[in-house]
Amino acid sequence: MVVFVPARNEELVLDRTLASLAAAAYEGEWRVLVIDDASTDATAEIAARWAEREPRIRLTRRVLPDAAQGKSEALNHGYGLVHGWSAAGDPWLDGRAADDVVVVIVDADGVLPTDALAIVAPYFGDQRVASVQVGVRIANARTNLLARMQDIEFVGFSWLVQIARDWLGSSGLGGNGQFTRLSALAGLGGAPWAAGALTEDLDLGLRLVGAGWRTRFCHLTHVDQQGLTTWRPLLRQRTRWIQGHYQCWRHLPRLAGRPGRGSRAPLLARLDLALYLVLVVTVLLVTFTVLAGVLAMVGVIGVQNDLLAGVPYGPPRRAVELALSVLPLAIFLGTYQRHSAHPFRWYEVPAAAVLFTAYGYVWAWVSLRALLNLALRRNAWVKTPRVAVSA
Repeated sequence: MVVFVPARNEELVLDRTLASLAAAAYEGEWRVLVIDDASTDATAEIAARWAEREPRIRLTRRVLPDAAQGKSEALNHGYGLVHGWSAAGDPWLDGRAADDVVVVIVDADGVLPTDALAIVAPYFGDQRVASVQVGVRIANARTNLLARMQDIEFVGFSWLVQIARDWLGSSGLGGNGQFTRLSALAGLGGAPWAAGALTEDLDLGLRLVGAGWRTRFCHLTHVDQQGLTTWRPLLRQRTRWIQGHYQCWRHLPRLAGRPGRGSRAPLLARLDLALYLVLVVTVLLVTFTVLAGVLAMVGVIGVQNDLLAGVPYGPPRRAVELALSVLPLAIFLGTYQRHSAHPFRWYEVPAAAVLFTAYGYVWAWVSLRALLNLALRRNAWVKTPRVAVSA
């Protein structure tokens, strides 16, 4: 396995990440390639020190004007190097061909458990599997409520959505903790990650499944990453994510085609991916519904809701309304309580439910910002800021 660590100005977190990778308890061969993307801080120096004392770690440095164009370009640079080394039988790769190499993406703030590589490796015994995504946890979830909300988001999504999609072979890929066959990447051309993609991970997964591969989710391990602790960078990050999600709508025509006509993915996998892409608009629809309800309560507008027209008034209707409003959130938080490294105390759960509901409306705001950016053709890749951690 070759771990790519794309790094631009990551001096605050890189040392800890490389220390965790160097401690990997994996009987197979592993390598680490740090891709310095024209950093202006001590990122390259930290990586160079690790490369000097650990021969399985290499550093490649990108320079301006080609560098600092986004994560896709940095990953494609790393892919080009490793694919070339594999084809040339480079001793650093132990002479392995592309079929025997798995590329692992770990962000510069990512920390894998020491046994993560060993846990994920067996998934690639299935020759239909192109990629495996592990769960994400927020390492600093206890820092403040904003970080904790992100932890609920990631853990709940992993255990409720990703595991269900794993059965279909169309689990979503994330930018951190992603494992992909080098040969599968080679099948996508010389630049597997789409240039200019704001969510290069989502785009890659769609292309792999469309090419007939399966993408899996591994719930047996995870990657820790930093959560954002202030609102401004969080809003910038989520705006980029949503805008990148809308960019990926270009894959919808291919997903709508019959197998062999633009896509080799099975029908259920294509349906899952299409729904995943389109359902992002539900946050706007839900927000509009809530606003309409508030305006109706104060007499500004009139609203007629026939959703429960077939349910009798009285206890039956109240029971259905309660189930629709509370049950999804209860399942989500119950999942978090069961699988989180930092579960709430039982008496904190009701307050957490209210806060997480309010936090969810952040997606409505960033969706509007993303749509505005698309209308104005703004497509800047904004790097997520880091905070210092102890090594």
